[in-house]
Amino acid sequence: MKHKKKIDEIIRVDLAGEKGAIGIYKGQLAVIKDKSFSEEISKMLKKEEEHFKKFSELLIKYRVRPTVLDPLWDKGAFGLGLLSAALGKKTTMACTEAVEEVIIEHYQNQAKYLKGKDNSLAKVTRQFADDEKDHMHQAKNYDTGNDFFHKAFKIGVKSLSRLAIKLSEKI
Repeated sequence: MKHKKKIDEIIRVDLAGEKGAIGIYKGQLAVIKDKSFSEEISKMLKKEEEHFKKFSELLIKYRVRPTVLDPLWDKGAFGLGLLSAALGKKTTMACTEAVEEVIIEHYQNQAKYLKGKDNSLAKVTRQFADDEKDHMHQAKNYDTGNDFFHKAFKIGVKSLSRLAIKLSEKI
């Protein structure tokens, strides 16, 4: 029974996280005018939509309720996407880098926990961690900043991401 509760939390928070990623990318695409840059963001969005679809299916299969904070994360993520894109390419990708660093670690920790308890779900979290690594590496190609502003921005985004994870697991 203890593992069931933790597995429910994993599915709930991962569904919320993927929805948040979709919101961020949609917010960014609402602002970005550069066609090649928007195509790059659109490809990342498509991958997040695939992840969201998978966790939506798992939500039903495992009979897990979504987080009640879903509407808040939806609007907040979209707003973060708008803000990051309005501040330019470097900040857009700094946002992606920061979120993905948190999510990669999150998925890897889940995969370790799930090993031997739910190998199918462990495989999903490992695969999605790899997909998120691709997004992080793409973001780092944009020199996401070692200046004070971009460092502070990434710290803020990481803190928001960690808070969203903690709250979404439980609520």
